[in-house]
Amino acid sequence: MERLSAENIRSDFQEIYRFGCRWLDTEGERNTRQSILTKFEDSSMDNVYCEWFQCHRYVPKECRLEVLSPISLDIRCEPLEYSENSEIEGELIFLGEFNEGNADTISKTNMDLEGKISLIVSDTPAFYISELIEKGAAGVIVATDAPDNLIRTLAAKSYPPNLKDPLKWKVKIPGVSISKQDLYKLLSYMSLGKVTVKIEHFWDSRISQTCNIVGIVEGGMDESIVVGAHYDSQIKTPGAWDNLTGVSTLLNLARIFGKAKNRRRIIFVAFGAEEIGLWGSSFFVEELREELRERCNAMFCLDAVSSAFPAERSLWSEGLLKKIILEKAQQYGYPIDNSRGLTLSYSDYYPFFTEGIPAAMIWEYPPINPYYHTEKDSIKYIDFNKLYLMGELYKKIIQEVSNGLY
Repeated sequence: MERLSAENIRSDFQEIYRFGCRWLDTEGERNTRQSILTKFEDSSMDNVYCEWFQCHRYVPKECRLEVLSPISLDIRCEPLEYSENSEIEGELIFLGEFNEGNADTISKTNMDLEGKISLIVSDTPAFYISELIEKGAAGVIVATDAPDNLIRTLAAKSYPPNLKDPLKWKVKIPGVSISKQDLYKLLSYMSLGKVTVKIEHFWDSRISQTCNIVGIVEGGMDESIVVGAHYDSQIKTPGAWDNLTGVSTLLNLARIFGKAKNRRRIIFVAFGAEEIGLWGSSFFVEELREELRERCNAMFCLDAVSSAFPAERSLWSEGLLKKIILEKAQQYGYPIDNSRGLTLSYSDYYPFFTEGIPAAMIWEYPPINPYYHTEKDSIKYIDFNKLYLMGELYKKIIQEVSNGLY
């Protein structure tokens, strides 16, 4: 099988990067969708189509965080997307940092959160807000470690989306995101005594249509594998690492495998609306649930593949597929630095995993890309040589799996 083209990967990346932010229902998202569709149609795949679905569009209106006591001070903030439309005042309670290693910390805390506003450090607040609500929290402030006084844009909701009633996609308390510098500021006030704050968060709710772009390469067996990457970005970010790295890799894998003779059917999917709760991949699995359960041997998720920052090569998978990937990555000279399971809904592998379909994602973590979900997730910080090598690793593994190794 031919090698990937580093030049084509860079060219596809640069073309879509010029469209700018790809947030749901923006011009950038629409232009990207058309570009992917055209490239799929120009390939040698046997069938290409768009799979349309409805989801909940978030349109921010007003966001404010104000310290009421012991001093009066406005804190720069961004809205926590899909949190409640409301204004709330309360005492600030710091709960610490939350990640996949301490997901049960909130349930174990003895702190009284009733009517108070929780301050947490997390890149994935959607995993923890439901527990905050159960413990009576009135609001939430989320801080991250983004550098340069940047504030990460984050969503308050995660999987599963409400495919039947998109307008129910929100949580019942308001929230905002703040910078690392302002986290330290709030903590310094709290070290002196009780701090009271006010959160204002208002937004519009709209039903929007978007789609998955699907390309199918038929094989000789009545079995299939899925290779997917989401093409939307978070609001206000060009989304270079997250996820033009995955999209450009997907496009070039589709070009190569579209010309190959594979034993298993390969389904390439550019998923829509991943950033707001895996809507596209959830819809895809919902539509093909029985077929996927019976005939899908593996799902490969391409998300946040290669940046210019040092990070470990991380495999998220389980069972026999995980074992095979670890062995083959070592054999091919691309050893995996760490591996984990799939118990959290980080990306589009998760709807497949919940249906019992073997899934895998190879990405860079830890540490997280420092400019993740910020305005500086730009082409400046992409290592195209690493991206090409990661694409080659995916190609080799997909080639083996598509021809019956697993």
